[in-house]
Amino acid sequence: MSAIAQSTTTMRSGWVYRRIMLAYDGSPSGANGLRQASALARLCGAELHILGIVPTSGGFAIAQATGGVDVWGMKRQMIEKALAESGMGEACHGVSHSITIREGDPAAEIVAHAQAIKADVVVMGHSDRSRFSRWFAGSTASTLLQHLPCSLLIAP
Repeated sequence: MSAIAQSTTTMRSGWVYRRIMLAYDGSPSGANGLRQASALARLCGAELHILGIVPTSGGFAIAQATGGVDVWGMKRQMIEKALAESGMGEACHGVSHSITIREGDPAAEIVAHAQAIKADVVVMGHSDRSRFSRWFAGSTASTLLQHLPCSLLIAP
């Protein structure tokens, strides 16, 4: 058997990735992450764990504290609606999956959930934030690279 055929057989048997986690924020790049994570889960015969994150730090914390509007509740509803409208049912067809929505610092919540489910890989969409925004709020991907107990795949 060739190395490529052996590698494909190993992936299909689920040996490489058994638990795939998607960090989902409701954005278009998050939808790309959903498509890639579900395709990878299907290919590997893996479980797909979708984690929606309601940020309670940075600008979201300031907006929540100063306004009369439930910013965190609105973000939770936006994530739930985006999941419902994302074609998730079609994307996850034939894939064992679960959905969890957590509130907190995105990087900390992703790391904690990845540890809790013993994820083999975390998939997330690419964020197109400005340099100032990354400086002010920090880069989630940068923090994940330092603290995740598994691989990280960033979908465009």
